[in-house]
Amino acid sequence: MVVVQGLGRLLMARFETFAKDIQLATADLQPEVINRELAKFAKEELAKAIDSKEGSSIYTRYVGGREGAPEESVRVPEAVVYEFSWWQPVIAFALDALRKRSPVLTGRYQNTHVVMIGSQIVSPDVQIASGEEVMIVNVQPYARVLEVGNVKVRAPGDGIYQATRMVVQRQFGKAVDIRFRMVTIPGGYRLKGRFRRGYKQFARTKIRPDTAAGATMTYPALVMNMK
Repeated sequence: MVVVQGLGRLLMARFETFAKDIQLATADLQPEVINRELAKFAKEELAKAIDSKEGSSIYTRYVGGREGAPEESVRVPEAVVYEFSWWQPVIAFALDALRKRSPVLTGRYQNTHVVMIGSQIVSPDVQIASGEEVMIVNVQPYARVLEVGNVKVRAPGDGIYQATRMVVQRQFGKAVDIRFRMVTIPGGYRLKGRFRRGYKQFARTKIRPDTAAGATMTYPALVMNMK
C-alpha cells in the first residue's frame, strides 16, 4: 500500500482500489517482483504529488514503519508512507516575498518580519506541527502605517502584507489557508496622542477604542493554517 500524507489528511483518491488491483495483477508473480513494482509505484505517485503541488518536496518517508528506509526495502503487505512538511517551504517563501516588497531605508523594517506561534516568536527553521497556527508579523511600530497608509505615508500597491498574501496563496493555496489580519502582539506599541486619517482598507478613519492614546496598536499579519 502507498500513502501520501500531509495537509493534516491523507490523499488517498489514487490508492483506493490499489490493494485489490495489485492482488489481481500480481497473483502469479513472485514476491520479489511484487515488492519491486510497489516501490516503483510509490516513487511515481510521490513525483506526481509534488508536481501537482499536492505534496511538498520536503517529506519524511516511512517504509513498513521504518523512518527513512528506501522504497526498495518494502515487503508486501507493508505500506510506503510519505509525510509532507509544508511549514518550512511556506514560511521561507512568505518571508522572502515580504522582504522583497519591503521599503528599504535602514533595513530595519525589512529585517523584522518574524514568525510567531501563539505569543512566542520562533525561528523560521524550527520544526512546527501541522496542526499549529503560524503567524508572520512585522514588529516595527510603524508597520501598520506602511501597510494601510495615511496622509503622509503611502503603502505600495495593495499593502505589503495584503499583496504578499496573494503571492503565497498562488504558490501554496492547495496546502495552506492564508489570511491577512490586523493583530495585537505581546509588548506591542501603545499609541501616543492623535492618529492620522488613513486612506485604505483597515486604515483608521474615525475615533475608535484602538485609536485612543494608550491603546495597543494592531499590526498587519499573515495568519496560516494547514488545510
